[in-house]
Amino acid sequence: MRSVLRLVPSRAALRPAALAVSRPAFALQHQAPSAVLSFRRTYASHELDPANKGEYDAYVDHWLAHFKTVEDEFELERGLNHIFAADWVPAVEVLAEAIKASRRLNTFATAVRVLEGLEEKAYKKEQYASYIRELKPLLEELGVPEKKDLGAFVVVRERDPWTE
Repeated sequence: MRSVLRLVPSRAALRPAALAVSRPAFALQHQAPSAVLSFRRTYASHELDPANKGEYDAYVDHWLAHFKTVEDEFELERGLNHIFAADWVPAVEVLAEAIKASRRLNTFATAVRVLEGLEEKAYKKEQYASYIRELKPLLEELGVPEKKDLGAFVVVRERDPWTE
């Protein structure tokens, strides 16, 4: 059984200052949890579940509005974390708005990472290919290549400064 730490005032903190001995004002006291917590998966966008057919459109609309109005990289990446954390592959419209937002904020790497996240999230290669076909005109317009088109990363510096 786990115990929960709770701060409670020590007796010294409750005494008048003249009688108090130098001790911390608060002491740690262990307390057992009173009830077992139940776990229910919730989604970040105002409790909307994309798996629920009635809430899917509202979920998509919420993230479309988020990416259309995002003003900084932190909010862009927060939104991307939320849509890729859900148990579904994001809608094409949502991904298109996320890529537009990343290019509007001048974060080329984030635009490429959106496609990389889509590749990881897609269940089959055919699904990923259909998303890319749908997004191809936008990707060409914004100049966003897939990661594989960028080539391999080549190490320029081969010596190790720490061992020299």
